[in-house]
Amino acid sequence: MDAFLTFIGRFHPLIVHLPIGFIVLGVLMEGNRKKFKFTDGVLQFVLFWIIVSGLFSLVTGYFQYTQEGHLWESISAHLFVGCITVLLAIAFYVYLNGNKRLASIPRPFFSIALLLSIVITGHLGGNITHGEAHLTEPLEVMTAPIFGMEEKEAEFLLDADTYKEQALYSAVIDPILSKKCVSCHNPKKTKGELQMHQYEALVKGGKNGSILDFENSEQSELFIRIHLPLSEEKHMPPKARKQLSKAEINVISNWIERGAPQKETIAELGISYDLIVPFMKQVELNPYPDVVLDPPNQNAIASIQAKNIIIAPVNRASNFLTLSSINNPNFSTQDLLLLESLYAHIVEIDLSYSAVDDTVFETLSQFPNLVQIKLDHTQVTGKGLALLQQLKHLKKLHLVDTNLEASALNTLLDFPILEQVYIFQSTRDLTKEIELPIESLSLFEFGNYSLPELPSDQIVY
Repeated sequence: MDAFLTFIGRFHPLIVHLPIGFIVLGVLMEGNRKKFKFTDGVLQFVLFWIIVSGLFSLVTGYFQYTQEGHLWESISAHLFVGCITVLLAIAFYVYLNGNKRLASIPRPFFSIALLLSIVITGHLGGNITHGEAHLTEPLEVMTAPIFGMEEKEAEFLLDADTYKEQALYSAVIDPILSKKCVSCHNPKKTKGELQMHQYEALVKGGKNGSILDFENSEQSELFIRIHLPLSEEKHMPPKARKQLSKAEINVISNWIERGAPQKETIAELGISYDLIVPFMKQVELNPYPDVVLDPPNQNAIASIQAKNIIIAPVNRASNFLTLSSINNPNFSTQDLLLLESLYAHIVEIDLSYSAVDDTVFETLSQFPNLVQIKLDHTQVTGKGLALLQQLKHLKKLHLVDTNLEASALNTLLDFPILEQVYIFQSTRDLTKEIELPIESLSLFEFGNYSLPELPSDQIVY
């Protein structure tokens, strides 16, 4: 019997549009009845089918509510206004038959009331199927750029210093689910009888049981649904809704693979930093040292610019400078001495394709605020590279296509805040000459990328 009622209930989305269409037609006819001079009998015919289709919509809607797991709180207002719409159509039908009790009501009332009721009913129905923000969400997206507002995202609690002590579920998983899933799975709207607003609700699951399989994580319904192609009907979130990002899918997957715990911390679960970093508190960091400098010496700038060296401020509000020797391939370590009064001001220096050699490391170690150094396509071998450990702000080092010795790489592991070293080589493969700890390999960009060989590559034509 339940299957039959479910079958009947699923006619509701189809049938519900019939009374809407008839009501619009009736309102248009009523508004133009003097122009086209048709009898009230024609309008009564339309009202009759409004009543019939409206009643069928109410019945199918009620069955859909009882069989599809909707809560009364989510459906009550929609059903109530739907009933009012049908009653208004009946009243108008009776009015046109000359009922004396309704004769005192102004005739335009019925058209206005019917039109208003289907708008409200349709909006409430949209809230049930698409979420309460289904009408306003597109407007927010359209107006956000105009008013300089950013799209609201999930709020995360992770701090770079303390994130390891945070519970993964409360700090990351729950905010993601709240943003992307709870609008359709909450106490007021339970699609598939599933709620996702609390951990206990996730464990309990919906009409098909728990969406978390603690014995076989990859068989968890949640795991399967978020990995389905967008074209699949069972993909979640639905195609029309805001989708999970790659980072969100990855962290949810790792959480499920580790047993989907509620209390365990990120450290206890062994979640890598790379998975967590997208969910850190969004703090705008200044990439340059927090120091106050006097304006740079303009005579020193002019003297170095005379050697076809590009030197410029990082921005209008800063006294920091960037330098590039790209226009002077003969620029040498000796020429850097011309910059002595500017050493503290230079935060980025690009000496690629210049004539510098290993002596450059001693000179560069005197630039206290350097954040980035580029020595690509030079003759440096790395002798003296360890001197750059003195640079407490150095984050990026470029040594592409140099004569870098493999032994020099070990010295880089002791640099205080170094984030990336680019050492693509054209003459040899450094990865074959050194053995570095696995945990340190993320520091280096070796290049040597290659695509996997396909079977078709072996075909001889």
